[in-house]
Amino acid sequence: MASGKTHDAVTLWTLPLVTGGVWWWAGAAPALVVGGCYLFSGLMFSGDLDIHSNQYRRWGWLRWLWLPYRRWFAHRSMWSHGFLVGTVVRLVYLGSWGVLLGTAMLGLGRILNYPLNLDWNYVWRLVGGYGLWVFGGLELGAMSHSLGDVISSGYKRLVKRFR
Repeated sequence: MASGKTHDAVTLWTLPLVTGGVWWWAGAAPALVVGGCYLFSGLMFSGDLDIHSNQYRRWGWLRWLWLPYRRWFAHRSMWSHGFLVGTVVRLVYLGSWGVLLGTAMLGLGRILNYPLNLDWNYVWRLVGGYGLWVFGGLELGAMSHSLGDVISSGYKRLVKRFR
């Protein structure tokens, strides 16, 4: 398994390739979205949130959000490191916290008679227009992490076999 420093280095070194490739293929706006999500995924949203990792520590005082996730999912399981599945699970998990906290804020706004008005049309246009780019960037970041684990573990096994 690769170290946290190795994962960070892979993320930072491959960021220009990912962003440049998307820029060439789809333009500047999608490239910035994918690049930002790739960076976020590689540094803070990877499968290693299920252990006391660099990614977990980077959440600072918000890391308590990930404690149930750490208890529910075994490290390097399909649910945390799986292709597409790991990213979807983390998005649903974090989204659940967002819904819970958002509902609490709306309720508090009602209690305090301070209505929170959101332009839902804007939110849906934003999600609809860039949702796939966001997911693509998050998944690419997660896959660079998982691929780093697979390559590192395979290399270590190969070296061990020939010793």
